[in-house]
Amino acid sequence: MSMVGEYMSNQIFSINHDKYVHEAIDEMCQNNISALLVKDHGKYVGIITKMDWMHLFLKGECDPGEVKVSSVMTTIANTIDVAQSVAEAGAIVEKKRIRHIPVTREGKIVGMFSVKDLERYYLQLHKLTAF
Repeated sequence: MSMVGEYMSNQIFSINHDKYVHEAIDEMCQNNISALLVKDHGKYVGIITKMDWMHLFLKGECDPGEVKVSSVMTTIANTIDVAQSVAEAGAIVEKKRIRHIPVTREGKIVGMFSVKDLERYYLQLHKLTAF
């Protein structure tokens, strides 16, 4: 059984809660990622994704140059432990309709598991079982 820790991104990208959304967008674009963990006084408190701000921006509810990250972030509600299975992560993604899950070890965030990681897992599985 494959564990989340084998497929997650070990590099954590984050932004402070008091930064502006345009700074978060710039950070995501520069690093070719689609989510950032949000920090407040050194503690991870939320997540902001490209989809979050895109929906708000398209609705006319978010000017990326004037709105702070803390106003549009989602509080971290779901995490998964490095020792849990990729199947369990996939079930969370499907049930909660989310694309990113912070990964923990002993309660501390150590990485991020995304839909892209899930896709990579299934592609590798397919290669192993393909004729």
